[in-house]
Amino acid sequence: MKPGSPPLLAATLAALLAGCAIAPRFPAGEALVRGETPVFPPPPDSLRAELELIAFEGGRKSSASAALSAKPYARYKLDLFGLPGMTAASMYWTPTRWTLVLFDREAYAEGAGESVAFGPPGLREVYVHDVFSWLWGDYFPGLSGEIGKTGSAGLGDADSAGLVRAGAGVFRYAARGRQWRATLDPETGLVREAMREDSAFRIRYEDYKAGGGGRLDKGEALPRKVGIFSREGQLLEIRVRKVEADPQWRRDPFFIKVPKGFRRLDRELEVVEPP
Repeated sequence: MKPGSPPLLAATLAALLAGCAIAPRFPAGEALVRGETPVFPPPPDSLRAELELIAFEGGRKSSASAALSAKPYARYKLDLFGLPGMTAASMYWTPTRWTLVLFDREAYAEGAGESVAFGPPGLREVYVHDVFSWLWGDYFPGLSGEIGKTGSAGLGDADSAGLVRAGAGVFRYAARGRQWRATLDPETGLVREAMREDSAFRIRYEDYKAGGGGRLDKGEALPRKVGIFSREGQLLEIRVRKVEADPQWRRDPFFIKVPKGFRRLDRELEVVEPP
């Protein structure tokens, strides 16, 4: 074998493998861009994700690893980890009640509603579905769960989702009494950003990769970095390490227990309903 052949062979194999790779795309978004009626993917029955959460507040940022267990639109269990092997906080949300336990503070809070009082103040005004629903392909905050109920949406005012073209790759829609704007990549249909038009809430989707576990390995893309912003700036960054759709649970994750002796927080974590 001639000198230099192994590097040449490696380069050739790399080029072949790159050519065979599945390019990230969002078929429902591609249909929207073409002016066709999209078929949005149904959510999985359940989902587990390993995440890194980076919170921003007052010019400072802090990060923690996290695990999310979800029954889309029905139950969410989020565990935040501090020191190795130790859970710093847990949040459990259902349509009737949510509970937040801060183990490192030996305290807990409870409430009800579509938002949960945790994290930076701006996040207390965010609907819980909007924080997580992109993990199963629901990229339109405000409409979280509504598109999945019908499975499709067209482009006219009478559509179930009301997505109306407002420019090349740009769509407007109304949700919860507010106007929203979503920006899609014209080539791939990937949703790049969705913003409430009063600038009080914006979510940015970045670093898409094809695959991710379960039905997501069939060419559908998943953003690996998501930023959540208010008009004051960035509140949260979510980085995806691993996602598994319809996992085989070793034990039921959908419960939370407040340890005896923990004090209840009422004023420190005030419940604020989203505007």
